[in-house]
Amino acid sequence: MENLVQKQLSTTVINDMCSEAVQELLDLAKSAPIEIVSQPAAGLTMMHMLDAFDSEFLLGEVLVTSAQVALDGERGFGMVVGDDAPRALARACTEVLIRGRDEILKARVVKLIEKEQQRINEQRRSEEQLIAATKVNFELMTGD
Repeated sequence: MENLVQKQLSTTVINDMCSEAVQELLDLAKSAPIEIVSQPAAGLTMMHMLDAFDSEFLLGEVLVTSAQVALDGERGFGMVVGDDAPRALARACTEVLIRGRDEILKARVVKLIEKEQQRINEQRRSEEQLIAATKVNFELMTGD
């Protein structure tokens, strides 16, 4: 199960989670003996982007918050865009928990992540439908 979880589960969903779900992840993390190696700290990093021709370029510096934790010899690192210490810590904790030995806690974390991923996907589909409704087909428009 461990390899399957690591291959299919991405912690990037934490970037888009609501604050309540982030707090729920942090509450789950409190039940494990996680050591904070590096407190959440804001900093700058260069953002890499791809242009229309798939050529990489540097967009510029972006404010990020990063944190690092440890559990049973494993380290977890979390970085999020913006000044958001709880979200960076939640991402680091999630990284280490899904590689941890506590299968019950791992299952709870995975369930929460999957539930939030589904909620976010549904929200995006709804937004896409709203956007599609505003699409104009100029070939069908008639003029005088």
